[in-house]
Amino acid sequence: MIKIYPGWFILLGLCFVYAASNGLMLNSLPLFYPSLIDEFGWNAEEVTGPASLSFFATAFLSLFVGYLVDRFSPKVMMIIGSVLYVLFLFLYSLIDTIQEMTIIYLGLSLALALNGLLPSMVVLSKWFQNKRGLAVGVLLMSSSLGGAILPLFIGPLLISEGWRVTAVLISILGFVMMVIPCIFLIRNSPLKNQLEKNSNDRMNINHKDDVNQTGVMSEINLFLLFKTPIFYLLAFSTGVMWFCIAGVVQHQSIYIGTDLNLTSHLSTVFSVFFFSSVIGKVLFGYLSDHFEKINIMILATFNLMVGLLFFRFLDGDSLILLYSYAVIYGIGFSGAFTMIQLIIAELFAGPSYGKILGLYVFIDTLAGGVGVAVLGRLRVLYDNYLFSINLMIGLCIGSLLCVMLIKQIIQSKRFVHSI
Repeated sequence: MIKIYPGWFILLGLCFVYAASNGLMLNSLPLFYPSLIDEFGWNAEEVTGPASLSFFATAFLSLFVGYLVDRFSPKVMMIIGSVLYVLFLFLYSLIDTIQEMTIIYLGLSLALALNGLLPSMVVLSKWFQNKRGLAVGVLLMSSSLGGAILPLFIGPLLISEGWRVTAVLISILGFVMMVIPCIFLIRNSPLKNQLEKNSNDRMNINHKDDVNQTGVMSEINLFLLFKTPIFYLLAFSTGVMWFCIAGVVQHQSIYIGTDLNLTSHLSTVFSVFFFSSVIGKVLFGYLSDHFEKINIMILATFNLMVGLLFFRFLDGDSLILLYSYAVIYGIGFSGAFTMIQLIIAELFAGPSYGKILGLYVFIDTLAGGVGVAVLGRLRVLYDNYLFSINLMIGLCIGSLLCVMLIKQIIQSKRFVHSI
């Protein structure tokens, strides 16, 4: 009888939680925006303001959760976070003011910090060593699957039942996908005999693929990092990517549904968009294993820019253009997200990797919040998104130049002299 390593069941539970947490708050709640605009008369800046604030809250809360997760049970934290998540999703159905919506989003930010990627990665690292890369890839992919599948369920409900009933129903779905797996599938770490079994299995693998490989700047510490040009170039590049990623994901429902009057296509476009992001994570992950990662990051940044060009020229008549955008930008944003993680590991994997990664995650999250806020403000000022999209295209060009400079610095090994 074939015995399945228990870690795969742990991963399954984590995938359910991550698919729901990201799939609902970040990828599906924007579908509610056109309904909220119609009912309350809010503008784009107002309706996306709470989501923008939630990025900032999540950034700072993640620093705090990072401290807690080393001292308390990740499973307990994830259960608490999942229960809070379900509660605030239910309360979402009762909002009548922007202030109430803001409180809900701040509560969801706390829940997301407690049951999101950070505690999931801590649990995953204890169950997987040599297959950690595969496990992490599957976990990251689950958020895209959540974003692809859930809109197909939520979109028709919004049309048939209204946004308040839909919010109640997705809170029930959240309970099934988050609370139940946290209780019955997830465990903090393997038992002794399971760990030994996992260790025996590892004896037969090729150690050149071990996840603890060091990066080209592995000896650098956090203090020296600030003295290197690569830090600032990469910070700008990754910040721009998250500015564009978060801004488009949060505002595309308003642009497509309200400005272009294509509300009937929203749920399908969202689904195609996030299914394409699954392809992007697999495709760019595969390419990064066979070619220089910095070259693939250049390709991902270019892909993101091309997707924005399609977004720029959308109209209410061409469905081919609409779904082409969904595919190209979906692949581009997920490819950029994947390559950001891989290029940071490629450069800094070593003793200070965790601190450096945490710093870049903080920068990314803040940049995402700024992106959502800026696009909302510009939408109100200009009564359309064209200036915002042009701005993002220009920023992507700057990001592309930064990545190319990073490549030149790495190849010339000038970073050695800069520290």
